[in-house]
Amino acid sequence: MVLSSLLIALVLGPAQSAAGAPVDPLGQVLADQSRSYQFRRPSPGIHFSPRAAAAYAMASGCVPAVMTGEAATTFFSTAASGRNRDTNGRHTVSVPVSLTEGEGACTVTSADGEPEQLRDAVLAALDDLGAIRTVASDSGAGSQDSNGSFRQELHCLVLDGEDLFLVMSTSSARNRPRLIASLGRDTDGGCARRAGS
Repeated sequence: MVLSSLLIALVLGPAQSAAGAPVDPLGQVLADQSRSYQFRRPSPGIHFSPRAAAAYAMASGCVPAVMTGEAATTFFSTAASGRNRDTNGRHTVSVPVSLTEGEGACTVTSADGEPEQLRDAVLAALDDLGAIRTVASDSGAGSQDSNGSFRQELHCLVLDGEDLFLVMSTSSARNRPRLIASLGRDTDGGCARRAGS
């Protein structure tokens, strides 16, 4: 239908609206696509690196889901692995990366990849969306607990005027995920209180 309108406009010249103003079908199509593409991103595919898949899951799954309250799968495509969601509500993004929506938070987990690169990718994805970050706590690079390598951070975020939190854990220990990053709304100001203490 849009194509036929465009062809008619090219053959007959500019169409007129009821008010006599010229109708611009190309402008209308561009505007329509801009509105419908607002939060949608192409799927990273099963062969993307864990770093790219983790950034994609955070930026195109968790952020719009937390900001709108809608399901994350409204905004991103799952991998071509044939698995959409398992019994625990976990969505496969790529082979090592999954996204889980839970009470109060959306979590991206990566079982593979270099922990610092995964961390940097998630933070860069949030920065690219315009989030303002404040570090409320950070155990630091190279920190450990009784099970080995384990770094945990709490970031307070402001995105489009909304207060959010990001709890991120990274580890190079073989018995742990390389990254767990949970994003949620800071509805009671708890993140900001921790940042101020």
